[in-house]
Amino acid sequence: MLESIIAALAWATLTIVVSQGVSIIIMWWLGLPPKKLIHEIEVVQNAAVGACFFIISMTASLFISVYFSQGFSRVESFGNSAAWFMVGLVMAAVYVALAFAIAHRIMGRENNESVYGYMRREIVEEQNAALAFFLGGIAVAPFIAMVFQVI
Repeated sequence: MLESIIAALAWATLTIVVSQGVSIIIMWWLGLPPKKLIHEIEVVQNAAVGACFFIISMTASLFISVYFSQGFSRVESFGNSAAWFMVGLVMAAVYVALAFAIAHRIMGRENNESVYGYMRREIVEEQNAALAFFLGGIAVAPFIAMVFQVI
């Protein structure tokens, strides 16, 4: 079981890194290097940039996950299925929390605000759709990767 969890973590990590890398490379190819990408999301709040990042990230993570999954394997018991579901859910949530923390460090936070405070200010108060799509692109990859690793 430990070997399966380590393999799932390795493939999920690869999926996340590659899908985010592909997103950044394509955005760079479109004329938005990482420094400008942050400016477009934070200052300009360009929803189209955030949406493109989300779509590219989701598509790349689906492609990679399908390619590297072993296909559906029937689990024999409900308890075993539930355990794998919980392990996948926890692992994906940890990846998302880590990704949000990294994004928080890179993006424009104010006055030592927390990750939650930053996201709340930007998404709820400022209605920054670009950041919402960007964070969605970061969050979707770990869950897609875990779904395909768990099945």
